[in-house]
Amino acid sequence: MASLDYSVKRKLEALLGMSSGGVLDLTNASFRDFVVSSIGVDPYAGDYESKAKLLRRMWRELSDETVSKLNLDFLDYWQDGKYIAGERISESEQRLYDQLRSELKTATETSVAVDTAFLNKDFGAIDLSALSSALTATDIVQSRLAEIDRAMKVNAPLAVIFLVGSTLEGLLAELATNQASAFTTSGSAPRGRDRKVKPIQDWTLSELITVAKDLGVLSTDVAEHADQVRNFRNYIHPRQQLKENFAPPIETARIAQQVLVGALKDLESLHSIKVEV
Repeated sequence: MASLDYSVKRKLEALLGMSSGGVLDLTNASFRDFVVSSIGVDPYAGDYESKAKLLRRMWRELSDETVSKLNLDFLDYWQDGKYIAGERISESEQRLYDQLRSELKTATETSVAVDTAFLNKDFGAIDLSALSSALTATDIVQSRLAEIDRAMKVNAPLAVIFLVGSTLEGLLAELATNQASAFTTSGSAPRGRDRKVKPIQDWTLSELITVAKDLGVLSTDVAEHADQVRNFRNYIHPRQQLKENFAPPIETARIAQQVLVGALKDLESLHSIKVEV
């Protein structure tokens, strides 16, 4: 059960425009798609209520980590909507946004326990030559793996996180582009405001991970930990890192490194997964 305090809830309700029963500009269908894409939960699986009531129920019933991730995604959607519409973000709105991101990220970080079983899992040796022919940048991947090893040895966790996030995103994006029919017809494929599946080149790392998991391209444990990497990779913007005073411990880098190894092993066995078009 999540433990959002009253102050955070009040700020979220104000920024997300929940007083009228809605959530931002989302329709019932797009609200469902957004929540499923963000946290893999169908908000309409139980009672059919207003979007605001459904969101408040999820705040009560889901874990701190899950609720924080969902709310952070809503904040990003709100900010993107402002930029797309060409609307100015007022000083009070920016202050509210910054406060919420800081509070929610703190909740996420304190709730993420080091998964010892995942860290100690032996995925075996990586054989990049076994990757699907859809993945062409194997030389670059090999170079990045070596660079990640060096960054780990000199205790540079932020560098590891960024390298892992960008490498994983590149691999999944290339695979999705090569097997567009399978990825775009997945029930988890992200949709825009026009209800059409977004062009693959516009998919975020989170969306790529969600669809890859849905198709069986990524195993469940790898996909779940990959989403942690996606969250931490947002600190590629120095200003955001400064605002939230984020300094990743080496354990976070170890999880990220293990995620990439696990993802590569999943991709090695892609020939046995029915996603070919």
